[in-house]
Amino acid sequence: MAIALTEVLESELLQRAEPRVRAGSGRVPSAMVRWVHSSEVLQIAPLLHGEELLLTGGEALLGLKPAAQQDYVRRLAERHVAALAVESAGLARPLSEELIAAAEASGLPLIELRRVVPFVDVAEQINRRIVTQQAAAYQAADSLSQRLAERLAAHGPDIQPLLELIERTLDVDASLMDPNGTMIGSAGGAPPEGAPRVETDILVSGSVLAKLVMQPHSGAPKDFLAMVGERVASILALAVSQRHAPTLEQVADTEFMRAVVQGANRAKLLELSEAAGVPAAEPVLMMAFRRTGSAQLHGVLEQALRRCCPGARTYLADEEWCALVPLGTSATRRRRAAILENLQRQLSAVAVAGVVGPTVQDPGDAHWSLREARLSYALGPAAKAGNNVWDSENFVVERLAARELSPAAAEHLVQELVGEVMAYDRQRGTQLLVTLDRWLAFGCNTTETARSLFLERQSLHNRLSKIFELLGGDPRGSGKMAGLHLAARIAVHPRTPAVID
Repeated sequence: MAIALTEVLESELLQRAEPRVRAGSGRVPSAMVRWVHSSEVLQIAPLLHGEELLLTGGEALLGLKPAAQQDYVRRLAERHVAALAVESAGLARPLSEELIAAAEASGLPLIELRRVVPFVDVAEQINRRIVTQQAAAYQAADSLSQRLAERLAAHGPDIQPLLELIERTLDVDASLMDPNGTMIGSAGGAPPEGAPRVETDILVSGSVLAKLVMQPHSGAPKDFLAMVGERVASILALAVSQRHAPTLEQVADTEFMRAVVQGANRAKLLELSEAAGVPAAEPVLMMAFRRTGSAQLHGVLEQALRRCCPGARTYLADEEWCALVPLGTSATRRRRAAILENLQRQLSAVAVAGVVGPTVQDPGDAHWSLREARLSYALGPAAKAGNNVWDSENFVVERLAARELSPAAAEHLVQELVGEVMAYDRQRGTQLLVTLDRWLAFGCNTTETARSLFLERQSLHNRLSKIFELLGGDPRGSGKMAGLHLAARIAVHPRTPAVID
């Protein structure tokens, strides 16, 4: 659940700060706030999920060079932050024109707070209001779900009474359609022109058998209806499954994908792939996605996948959405790269995060591709954290370390190669190890490394000079680079995540 940004700005406590919209005013009326954070950390963007109001004191931000300020804003916009509020009271410098222009160009509402207010009080007050609304919404959704279950138990799997109950309770136009768009049932009059449309997939054994569509008559929030849809979907799925049995093709696809996700043996997967129409001799890859916000996962990803890779098979298990993509028998590397690029573009505005797994020779090895995608997801993005679709091939080093190195072996490797850099950081409070890791992750590209760390290039060169001194020389052109990269990754991210089978 979220509340309107306008409501937040009009709150009594925030009004004391004399807020002034400096950029992105066109988005303010429609922006929603899911949570309020306060932070002076300049690399905060990768830690945000979207729809946050970010409060910052401004001293660290405005101390950056104009180009770095612009990059900071662009990264927040990429994470779909609701708004950035910068406290200018007491600062010797105003908000820079470059900062304002970047926010306007990115469509990010930029709020100047011209008086001091305790950020902790603002966050506590607004977040308490959000949590209270969430609790009330969950209670309403659970009450409706219980009444639908009672109706189903008393009167059988007749769809129409269930839709009418939804329509009366929520004051919406409620309809149920099959995957081809054919109407199964509907209740309610025509919604107002321009009313938002909220769709919820009705899943049976991982396959979409129907779609619940709700359009409010009286302005019910979309996120509330989406949450209610997810809560009542299981009841509607029970009714639909009793009246509309899945086709043989749907059953075969479901059985095959379930076997892939659960890790069936190779012979079984090849047998089921033929039954599902997936060529047993064709290379495939797996993808794994999880949502990071309130958006429903399955429908959005299905649409994106249909556009960029027809023939893919999908499966939803708990909160993880998996897909198997046949790649054909030629130019598989080029096709995989095109799929990754298209998904990154199509899902850039969606609150999901996932990984494209490695290519395998045939469906018999599909579970291994899924395992590696899950492991890559657990390890997190090595670079370009603004993307929410990652490539498992960028995590080969980390995957190898997580699988093959014991904790003792990893510790010895780290100490051998970057021990002096770590000791220097501990003694001086510097960030040389992080700088080394970023520099290696960006292929020794100083421009991209400086940009990611919000540093001037000269400052980065100074850091690298000290790093090379501690390493015993510039590692480029030596045989140390691969091992150094592995040691830096382990040291910066010292965890060996459990792999979910």
